Amino acid sequence: MRVCFTHLGCKLNQSETERLARDFLAAGHRVVGSPGEADLHVVNTCTVTHTAARASRKAARRAPRTVLTGCYATDQPGEAAGLVDLVVPNSEKDRLLDHVHAAFPDLIPDEVPVPWVRLPFGHTRALVKVEDGCNMRCSFCIIPSTRGRQRSRPLAEVVEEVGSLVEGGYREVVVTGVQISAYRSGDDRLYELVRAILERTEVPRLRLTSIAPWDLDERLLELWSDRRLCRHLHLSLQSGSTATLRRMRRPYTAEGYLGVLERVRSSIPGAAITSDVIVGFPGETAEEFEESLATVEAARFAKAHVFPFSPRPGTEAADLPGPVPPDERKARMERMLAVAERAERDFWKEHVGRRETVLWERGGQGLTDNYLRVHCPEGEWNEFSEVEVVGVAADGVIGRL
Repeated sequence: MRVCFTHLGCKLNQSETERLARDFLAAGHRVVGSPGEADLHVVNTCTVTHTAARASRKAARRAPRTVLTGCYATDQPGEAAGLVDLVVPNSEKDRLLDHVHAAFPDLIPDEVPVPWVRLPFGHTRALVKVEDGCNMRCSFCIIPSTRGRQRSRPLAEVVEEVGSLVEGGYREVVVTGVQISAYRSGDDRLYELVRAILERTEVPRLRLTSIAPWDLDERLLELWSDRRLCRHLHLSLQSGSTATLRRMRRPYTAEGYLGVLERVRSSIPGAAITSDVIVGFPGETAEEFEESLATVEAARFAKAHVFPFSPRPGTEAADLPGPVPPDERKARMERMLAVAERAERDFWKEHVGRRETVLWERGGQGLTDNYLRVHCPEGEWNEFSEVEVVGVAADGVIGRL
């Protein structure tokens, strides 16, 4: 069977999609690059915003048979079932291959090859999910409903998977989850997990994502003495106004968040800090927005993903009073984006004249460990090279070998 995979939304969805693709390959199926070539289209959906839900619906029905899984399929199973041939909720996602074989027995291959881990997607990075679900109850977030309570994979199992991926040729592994700082497996926490990966595998480069700003382990910062650990942390802000954060049910203040950034930058020189920011949350006054804008400006993010508030049915925020009018929300979005984009370009400019190590992807571009996208036509796919940053491009920097 020729199967195409599409993921929408976060890196966690991407990691799950890659794992599903490996399952299908090991079962004897063939992975193709577009729904038009496929006998089956597997779509790992998102519903964190109404835009993501709409994109998930749009992705359906692009192949003779389509399977929807992920957060939209879990949140709206009836609606999803009306669009496609099979719906698999998040709780059954790990068994998606079994569900496909049961639903479409004519697609089961006759011969099963030796399992392998290299995917034909041209990726140099592999994403590994170490935990899922969330015990937080942020007022705007649908994830606890679609992914359930927080749970973590055993440390040894994660280390084994990372080792297999490195043996398969991946040069970078990204540790991902809903919130990886919530990792708990027996007595092991994120610190023990990262240390074990670095000590027990030959991973050339290890990147972390989605660390909660209130849950940053001081011991974890010590591990950045190992240069294989990427100088990049994603610390979600959501709002730079403490009053808004309270309505969001986020357990920190704007001032405290900036203090966390100081600690990170002091411990990890050259670190790229990325974040998420919501604009137009219910009850956000003009003064609160200005506070949020000032915090984002002070944060000097290497990249900030800015979203307008999107009410999700079933969350507390969907019923909060004081909605921000659409025109005002749009105006605030434009101002916040301008601040975020200026900070991103400033981060790029800071690196002009410096030497950085790049892991090259297709098309003569690649990433440094601190999340700079570097363009250089001489870069060779899946190899590391040292470059001198000589200028700024439209979406990153220009490097010279």
